[in-house]
Amino acid sequence: MSKKSVKQNLQTVKPGISNKLIFGFLIVLSIAFVFICTDNRFIQDDAYISFRYVQNFVDGNGLVFNIGERVEGYTNLLWVLILSVVVFLKFQIETTSQNLSLLFGILVLFVTYFISDLINVKDDPKQIRKAKTDEPGTTEKLFNLIPPVMLVCTGSFVFWSISGMETTMFISFCLLGIYFYLKDRHSTSVNYKFPLFILLATLTRPEGMYFFGLIMIHKLFFAIKENKASGLKEFFSKNNLISYSIFIIPVIFYFIIRYSYYGYLFPNTYYAKTGLSSAYLNAGIEYFTKFLKSYLVYGIVLVAPLYLFKKKENIFEISLLYLLIISFLLYVILVGGDVLKQNRFFLPVLPLIYILFAKFLTQMYNVLRNKMSGGLSAAAVVITVSAVCIFYYNSQKENLESDIQTENGLVSKMKSTGAWFKNKQLELGRPMNLAATTIGAVSFFAGPKVNVIDMLGLTDKEVAHNPKYVKEISELTLGWKERKYNADYIMSRQPDFIYFSTGVKPSAYAERALFTNEEFVKYYYPYYFTDRSAQSTDVVYKRKSDDEVSADWNYPGNPNYSPSYINLFNDAMNSSRDKSRIPTALNEFQKSLDTGPANFGLPYLYMGDIYLQQGKKDIAMENYKKAIERDESIVLAHYQLYQLYSQQGDTANAKSSMDKILKYDPEIMR
Repeated sequence: MSKKSVKQNLQTVKPGISNKLIFGFLIVLSIAFVFICTDNRFIQDDAYISFRYVQNFVDGNGLVFNIGERVEGYTNLLWVLILSVVVFLKFQIETTSQNLSLLFGILVLFVTYFISDLINVKDDPKQIRKAKTDEPGTTEKLFNLIPPVMLVCTGSFVFWSISGMETTMFISFCLLGIYFYLKDRHSTSVNYKFPLFILLATLTRPEGMYFFGLIMIHKLFFAIKENKASGLKEFFSKNNLISYSIFIIPVIFYFIIRYSYYGYLFPNTYYAKTGLSSAYLNAGIEYFTKFLKSYLVYGIVLVAPLYLFKKKENIFEISLLYLLIISFLLYVILVGGDVLKQNRFFLPVLPLIYILFAKFLTQMYNVLRNKMSGGLSAAAVVITVSAVCIFYYNSQKENLESDIQTENGLVSKMKSTGAWFKNKQLELGRPMNLAATTIGAVSFFAGPKVNVIDMLGLTDKEVAHNPKYVKEISELTLGWKERKYNADYIMSRQPDFIYFSTGVKPSAYAERALFTNEEFVKYYYPYYFTDRSAQSTDVVYKRKSDDEVSADWNYPGNPNYSPSYINLFNDAMNSSRDKSRIPTALNEFQKSLDTGPANFGLPYLYMGDIYLQQGKKDIAMENYKKAIERDESIVLAHYQLYQLYSQQGDTANAKSSMDKILKYDPEIMR
């Protein structure tokens, strides 16, 4: 918003307080906000998915994730287009995206104030007559600053305002649409501002359509309520229809263009992530519960403003805000919440919740000042807001710091691993296929000649639209919102490498499902490499050559085989982290061996590690030997045997182990 527009909106601050004072406070608050965000700087890994689309678009390959594959694996078209201009002009995409997120975060603070300033919570009639004006006084005007202050103290808002993603831009456009809907509600001319900003919000994220639909419901209800029989006529008046068309016509064209280019009416992520089942509902309830505890003070901030419905003066504004809030909360719960951290999906309505809470406090101030001095009443409000902000800080500081540290660590690791994949592709001298469950920074830094197959389906049509489930996998309740997968399809692409989010251990539904596929079990093994410059070690599953695969092995080769063996293996790896659960881990590893394919030897590797840590070298050695008897490509078993043989002075066997290491994973020795 321009400085001129800001000044025009601040002119709504009439008697009682200086425009410059309000403007100055917002500027100071914004500066403090910038310092807080800068101190918590990071880039969300998912931002790199958009960056890859941007780079391909600027390079002339189209709006695609993989060259030649038209899949709408993003939900932020306008953000992608803006960043494309940034890259075309040779600006650095990571820093610029963060700065844009921050600028829109500042805009959210200002527009939140403007909306709050539109809602005048009046005192009781006696006090109004005594004051001879129905305008709010200085104190009430200052209370309009409460919502932006609370936003600055909200860790989630800080988190997403420096993330390099489109979140704050979407919130800004939604709030501007709401602002102009409320501000121009009595205007008889065409209201082009409200639908224009909601259109921009929709082009930023599909949820913008939800806001438009809810505002239309609200407008229709009050048109009928206030005008009775002529309400429908007023709702469908010529100027109103023109206003609606500013949103509807471009959205229709947007859907036509999307369908003609990508083949579907909605982004591919919609098909990959959403579903109607108890699993999604339970995930949504859990997601909401965390939000309730974090920033609604266990619901008090949301429920207390219901008191405002006692007065009829602001029913139009209060009802709109509650309609948007409650409907959006229910929508997020039904779709199962968000896979990303820090309450991202609830942030678009959080400023509205804070505005309502500020109006509730203003009403309480009006009630209290009739019973005590205005100074004491104002102090009570200040203390309440301060207590809430302190609660936010103390309760979320650790989570915020942890999430930022985790994300910075993840992106740093993915950059290094992506660069490794890029080098591997150059060594191959051909386009390379990589299957992965975490596809952000790793895909961006791997480069366009590495085709990244998203095992979760976000950027892959086949997985999103034609999932293939394994009963023993899908019946589990895991901490993954993406429940769709198709292991057979992934294997049909014959990826050169497969990259799990948690190393060797398969945690996601899609990762576990691979272990029930014959080709994966037969052809893929853990391959370790070290990036000396980044001082990091990582592991991928590498595809063996046909010469490295045993020709006389039949799948699964075990009459007691059950697909659930991989769940036991996961449980065992988790149990082995806790020394008090080592006996449980050994038992689970053994059960996974008893029910797994005949060539599944990884449990023996980890059982050997446990015995080695206990000082039982002979038992450890026997387990390592069993591991490579089942699968010769288990490199770490060879490495451990090499160490043990060397300690024993058995140079012949040590050399044999080293030969196997160099055959399957020479990079582990670098």
